[in-house]
Amino acid sequence: MFKFLILGLLSCFLISGFTLAEDKPTEESLDKEKIIAVIDAQLEAFRSGDAEKAYSFATPGIQRQFPNSAIFMQMVMNGYNVLRQPTQVEYRDLRDHFGVKVQLVQLTDLNGFIFQAFYQMEQQNSGEWRIGGCMIQQVDQDKI
Repeated sequence: MFKFLILGLLSCFLISGFTLAEDKPTEESLDKEKIIAVIDAQLEAFRSGDAEKAYSFATPGIQRQFPNSAIFMQMVMNGYNVLRQPTQVEYRDLRDHFGVKVQLVQLTDLNGFIFQAFYQMEQQNSGEWRIGGCMIQQVDQDKI
């Protein structure tokens, strides 16, 4: 009887040890949280029409390509309009593509069309994440 009690207690400790180990966030999960926060903040800036704030989440390379927030917003309105007012945002996988972090995001526009966005994320020397590019494609299906 005592032997079974000891084995039972040992099993509980082992199981709780495994649970604690699984609950500890990994570097990958922490990166994903930070990356999602950056994308969320930029989407919110687009929604509220704050071009300067939306622009601040772009990497220095993107900022060189679009030298001010007005030009940046014009580019977004011309080719990335779904980012301005998505009705639904769903974060998918964070992938490593040849050393580059790519966050997949599914967006639904005001007309119900679904788009897949591939955000190229770059970690700056300061440790913060910024958006280094975004490719969007419409999902091959009708409106929802």
